[in-house]
Amino acid sequence: MKTMNSPRFHPASTADVSAAEIPADARIYVAGHGGLVGSAIWRELERQGFRRLIGRTRAELDLLDTGAVRDFYAAEKPEYVFVAAAKVGGIHANSTQPAQFLYENLQIQNNLIHGAYRSGVKKLLFLGSSCIYPRLAPQPIKEEYLLSGPLEPTNEWYAIAKIAGIRLCQACRRQFGCHFISAMPTNLYGPGDFPGHERLATAGRLMVEEDAIAGKKTV
Repeated sequence: MKTMNSPRFHPASTADVSAAEIPADARIYVAGHGGLVGSAIWRELERQGFRRLIGRTRAELDLLDTGAVRDFYAAEKPEYVFVAAAKVGGIHANSTQPAQFLYENLQIQNNLIHGAYRSGVKKLLFLGSSCIYPRLAPQPIKEEYLLSGPLEPTNEWYAIAKIAGIRLCQACRRQFGCHFISAMPTNLYGPGDFPGHERLATAGRLMVEEDAIAGKKTV
């Protein structure tokens, strides 16, 4: 996981989050706690002994609703926030719903990040994506390659929204002194992925499992 202006945090590893300034009794909000990344963060926080975790399903809190998010922050008063909520999808979804991917992701992250600033959240981690980097960026990718070339066209709408979220965190740090940071997870697969939105590794695993159950000798 690549981080920007911050120490590393590995939600699926044995990294000690409590040593990274989060008290054991802190109120921690994981936005998107039911998804692939958010659920991994939630499980790791539970494993490390954090018990005052806050999570809301989409039915319980519409992150597109600015007023609802503002009221949530006022009522729950989280001290630390992980922003793992986003509208996600594969190549087909990105290609056929560009306006939704751009608008919804901008709205979700703006509500969460600005709401965190207004409510005095102590620290926020915004999760981006490796697709923020240019399509033909040199390997290995370095942070300074951001905005240095054209994006991959199959997911540029999602990438543009994520870049805006990163810049909003940086702007809040510069203007208001907020401890808001960003991290770029890469090559994700595992529990929480679901049909129609799989990454390559997850889709391949599902294909093998389904063919094995069906008794096929080849995949």
